[in-house]
Amino acid sequence: MRAYADEEMIRYAASGDSLDKAGAYAIQHQSFSPVERIGGCYANVMGLPLCHLTRALAQLGLTLPVDVLQVCQGFTSYRCLVAGEILQR
Repeated sequence: MRAYADEEMIRYAASGDSLDKAGAYAIQHQSFSPVERIGGCYANVMGLPLCHLTRALAQLGLTLPVDVLQVCQGFTSYRCLVAGEILQR
């Protein structure tokens, strides 16, 4: 997490956005940007570790019609440092 200004916290709390979030924030929130840095999987912080899910589905013989790593990184604009190991690339 990063340091927040009082006005920033008041504005975010008043928006009501925190009321339906685990931990009261969404890492992907465009105008709040609650974290300073991430040390692992961005999708996991959002709540669904896509690479782990992809690996589990592959173990069941199911493959997805998209490159999950490419789609995830395109959506989050975050270069994941653990995806290659998880997906064994």
